[in-house]
Amino acid sequence: MIDLHLHSNCSDGIDTPTELIDKSLKLGIKAISLTDHDSIDGIQEFLRYGEDKNIIVIPGIEISIREEPKRELEDVHIVGLNIDYTSRKLIQTLKLQLEGRLNQKKGICKRLREELGYQITYKEVEAVAGGETVGRPHIVEIMIKNNADKVKGKTKNELFKMISLGGMAFVDREFELNLEESIELINATGGIPILAHPGIYEVSDRSKFIDFCVEAGIKGIEVEYTYAKNRPWVNTDQEKWAQTFLPDFYKKQAEKYNLIKSGGSDYHGGKKGIIIGEALVPDEYLKFII
Repeated sequence: MIDLHLHSNCSDGIDTPTELIDKSLKLGIKAISLTDHDSIDGIQEFLRYGEDKNIIVIPGIEISIREEPKRELEDVHIVGLNIDYTSRKLIQTLKLQLEGRLNQKKGICKRLREELGYQITYKEVEAVAGGETVGRPHIVEIMIKNNADKVKGKTKNELFKMISLGGMAFVDREFELNLEESIELINATGGIPILAHPGIYEVSDRSKFIDFCVEAGIKGIEVEYTYAKNRPWVNTDQEKWAQTFLPDFYKKQAEKYNLIKSGGSDYHGGKKGIIIGEALVPDEYLKFII
């Protein structure tokens, strides 16, 4: 079993890169990849600690790309596997990407507080995040913690939409790579650009969306994923359908377009009850990735 989509406390996870390896070893996982959001800060520790362990450790990243509703690109992420994390171009671009990400989250907190009356500050959100990267789940956590009356009757998914594209408190990023630029950046590092968790995206035609991403230069796709524990399927009557239908559908899409197959749990440290290896990604995928 392998898991090619893991997050550490260098983005919005809980575990250190070292702890991810230790936990994976105990579970008998053969290979793992650290794919923090717009960050490579944990990769050096990850590779050094895993070097003499009985596990394959693969440097990776998960890039959040620019929202483009006209192209149905909303909250789409691209995973880069087996990247050269020392690439100067990668380092410089991620610095700009991270600045844009953090400034966006500050702006969202400000809108929630000043325009919508929520009790929330960026410092509180930053404290919850713990690491360098602040994400929307951290904002939602403070929205719920500090505003019981205002969030009553609202699901986490509804709160998430409030601070996403088109939502009342959404703020654009000052700098963000688009789909083609993110693929180009991963290619420049010698990595493999993978379309992350394709089944969570709200698109008019799943097959046509994959075709569009292939034309943009994507080389792989996450087939196995923890759909039943992630939005938009979690806590809905389609949980079982999503976990059964979507991996099978995207496996067929990967074979149709001769894409590299990947997959992972999207583990963030036990949040949502997810454990490392839960996506049941087969070992055979490795031969096309390393």
